[in-house]
Amino acid sequence: MEEPVVIGKDKFKISDDETARRELRIVKVSDNVIQVQEEVHGIIALVGASSSVNIKKEELKNLIKVAREEFGWTDICE
Repeated sequence: MEEPVVIGKDKFKISDDETARRELRIVKVSDNVIQVQEEVHGIIALVGASSSVNIKKEELKNLIKVAREEFGWTDICE
């Protein structure tokens, strides 16, 4: 796998004395597969059998741009 490309970063307050950091990255797994990774620090969470990624509109635009320009996926819409 290639090195991840960061397409979004932010911080959000989860209590009066704790702030969480979030980073959204994408990695090219193969010619036809990319992986979206969301890493959150500062939250104690229970891990279940499924997961989800929250993506902002600007991050989606960045994801499409990286997929086209860095991963060569020129046949996807913008």
